[in-house]
Order: sequence, then C-alpha cells, then structure tokens
Amino acid sequence: MLYIAIALFLPLLFYVVRARRKTFPFPPGPKKLPIVGNLFHMPKKGFVWLEYAEMCRRYDSDIIHLSALGNSIVVLNSARAVNDLLEKRSSMYSSRPSTTMLGELMGWESGFALRPNDDIWKAQRKIVTQAMPPTDPKRFHSKQLSGTHDLLRALPQSDDVMKSLQTWAAKFIMDITYGIQGDEAKLYLCTAIETLNSIAVAATPGAFYVDQITILKYIPEWFPGASFKQKAREWNKLRVKLIDDPYLVTKARLAAGTATPSLTSLALEEIDHTQDVAHQEEIIKLASVTAYGGGSDTTVAYLGGFIIAMLMNPEVQTKAHRELEKVLGPGDLPSFSDEPTLSYITAIVREVIRYNPVVPLAIPHLLTQDNIYKGYFLPKGSIIMPNVWSILHNEEDYPKPELFNPSRFLDAEWKLNPNVKDPATAAFGFGRRACPGKHIAIASLWITVASILACYTIEPELDENGKPIKPKGEWYSGPTLFNHPLPFKCRFIPRSRDMEASLGVSLS
Repeated sequence: MLYIAIALFLPLLFYVVRARRKTFPFPPGPKKLPIVGNLFHMPKKGFVWLEYAEMCRRYDSDIIHLSALGNSIVVLNSARAVNDLLEKRSSMYSSRPSTTMLGELMGWESGFALRPNDDIWKAQRKIVTQAMPPTDPKRFHSKQLSGTHDLLRALPQSDDVMKSLQTWAAKFIMDITYGIQGDEAKLYLCTAIETLNSIAVAATPGAFYVDQITILKYIPEWFPGASFKQKAREWNKLRVKLIDDPYLVTKARLAAGTATPSLTSLALEEIDHTQDVAHQEEIIKLASVTAYGGGSDTTVAYLGGFIIAMLMNPEVQTKAHRELEKVLGPGDLPSFSDEPTLSYITAIVREVIRYNPVVPLAIPHLLTQDNIYKGYFLPKGSIIMPNVWSILHNEEDYPKPELFNPSRFLDAEWKLNPNVKDPATAAFGFGRRACPGKHIAIASLWITVASILACYTIEPELDENGKPIKPKGEWYSGPTLFNHPLPFKCRFIPRSRDMEASLGVSLS
C-alpha cells in the first residue's frame, strides 16, 4: 500500500509544479524520468561536490536543476549565482529544508543551524552575535591563546593527529562556549565526541532511507529494518545530555559568581527577568550547543588539513619559518598583535580554507516562494545547494586552484592582496545563514597555525629503517556533509629549546 500511495502522489505533485512554472523552464540538468525524476542521477559516492561541478560543466551552466522523489534540487556553482540568490534575495532563500533523521528523530531541528528562518532562529542567532560580536575580537583572545598552548604541549605525543585534534577541540570549544576548563572539561568529552560523531553520521547524504522516504518515520522501532529508530532514540539522549549538563554547570557558577566569561554565561547575564525566563533559557541552551558543535567540527577539519598541507608542501613550511623568525624573538610564541606583520601565515590560513573547504556544499538552504532567475523557474520548496568547493576552485579567482599555494594571496611586496577574494566569504555560509561566529573560528585557526609553525617543524613518520614515509594526505571519500582528513601520523620536531621555557614543558 505504501508504494501504491507514493506512485499515485508523485505524478500529482509533478503536474502541480509543472502548472506553476508556466512558461519558464527549469535550469538545465539531466533528463527527468517519470515519477522518480533524477533519482538515478544523484551522486551516491563520496566527493559529491566534484560530481555536481562536472554536471555544471556538462550543461555549461552555473545553475542546474534535479528532482528526486518529489524534491526539487538546485545546485549553484558560482559566486555570482550564490550572491544573486542567497545574498541579494536572502529573504526567500534563508530557510532550511527539514531533515527527518537528524532534525526530527534526533531532535536537532531546534538548533539554529537547521531551524527554519523563524523568530526562534533569529533569537538564537542574536545570542551568538551578542556574545561573540565581530566588533570585540579580543573578548576570547586569552582563552584562544591558552587553548593553543595546550595543543602545542599535546601534539608531540600524538600517535593519531586527527583524534588528538578532536579531543583538544572538544575541550577548547567547551571553554569558549561554557567556560568549563582543563581537567573538568574531560567529564564531558565522551558525550561531546559521541554526539558530534552521531551528527556526522546522520548528516551523511543517503545514510538513512527515512530521509528520502519520510513516511518510514512512523514505523515502530521493533519493525524489521527499523534499526534507525533505535539509533535515533539513543542519539537523541546524547543530544539532551550535551545540551543540559554543561549548561547547568555554567548557570550554577554564574549564580555563585565563579563563572568565567563564555558564550553561555554572557547570554545568561542578558536574560530579561520581566519576560518568560524558561523560554529564554531554552533558546540559550540551543544556541550554545549549536555553536559548540559547529566550532568543534570546523576547527578539527581545518587544522588537520593544515598539517597535511605542511607535510605535502614542505617549501611552504620553510617560508613560514623564515617569516616567523623575522618577527619573533628566540623562544617567543606569536600573539594576536603579530598578525599584521605575519602576512604569509595569514595567507596559509586562507589557502587552507580555500583548498579543502570543510562543508563543500554548505548546509542546504530552502527556497520559500516561487522565483525566477536568469529566465529559469525555481519552485517554492526547492533545496538550494551552493557548491562552495567550485567557488573556491574557480580558475578566474584562484589560478591553478589544484595547487596549494598561499602566495596567491600576496602582492609583490609580500602583503595581503586585497584584489584576491578571501575564501572565508564562501566557506562560512551565505546571506542570513552565514556563520555568526566565523571571526572566532578564523582567529582561532590563525593563532593555532602560527603557533604550531613557530614551535615545530612538521615532518613525516619514519619507517622501521628510519626513512621518512611519504605522506598520503588522504581525505574521507564516502558520502558526507563534512569534508575531513582520514587519521594520520606525523612528527612535530621542536625548532628551539627556547620554546620549552615558553610552554613550561620538555619538548624532547
């Protein structure tokens, strides 16, 4: 009966959409089959952003259209198309499509990353913007420096760089978000990492059939093939625990006068006690946990990409060391005040962001009303997918984009070239959905990259004969929303004994 209902419903939906589009055609794309549309044309393996980029080349268009089981999908493959729609027409392109597994069944639909463009979303975003205002970049500098120095002490002992980065980031972002520091943060690491891993799995395109056939969400957990319901229930418990536990600690410390500044404590201080306090607290909890999750994933993937880039491009590392030696004294670690004089370090950070964007197809947007663009009809309810990877590998903006080349961002005087687009404008979202904490993420990435390069030379692992093992620099190749390196090993060789005094440890 289920399949009969679907078979009857989809043709009706097709004709309704066809009537609405009037004389305007859809953007170009693969030929649609009856009922299933482009279901069999949808990329099903890894690096789907590359497949979408190839489709755009095949149809000679920076905007293409596909449909699958009644879903209208629009891929934007250029900065111009993204700017025209997601920026200039943001009022109709700023919502989010519903996600059955991650959003409904696991409960993440309430967080501002996935929530539709409504008043609660606006309230959550306002909390993050007020706690982390771009006009006050120094607010979290001390926490960022302390966290970076913790990582410098941990890296030489690492036998799995990505795992070490994940553990460190979970603690570091816990301090930024909740003010929970040091060994105490370890109490929450297991829940945090398990929760972030569950999000990564559930957000993977095609991981669960219920995201394509949403009626499956109604079948009971004991039904054969319904193991996803049990996973969702268990993962929802993790979500609730991560939302509540660190929040309650921060709330209690704020009441006792012992809280350190954090996103959550700053938001709690702004509560209007003449209004519904419980409602305001719920919004703060959701905003905080969303910021925590987004900050952790981004930081880990970009730092992993940076370390791989240094292994694969040792000449870049050498140039960075030379610049650092000109600016810093023996044993000195960089501070944020050094940024204006460390242009090549900034260029490395920009190239890391450009070369392998963490969310290559962004988080999809939702079109909330029918729209016409370039003579094409874009129906209400379309899922809008901006191809960030294509934008950051556009040869006109970034010549020879396949090369990791930080110098592309510098002029002849070794200063940042304002005529070369900063990749952060594409890598951290668009329009009203741009990440409100991106300045914190970029600042954290900058100080960490500068400090690792000041302290260490990054070198490949050695084999049993003491010879360097050629690094592979592999990235996860399965279906995924988040682009991230595979686990790898390398060596962090101290560049100076003077650094031991700066960090208070032996780096031998």
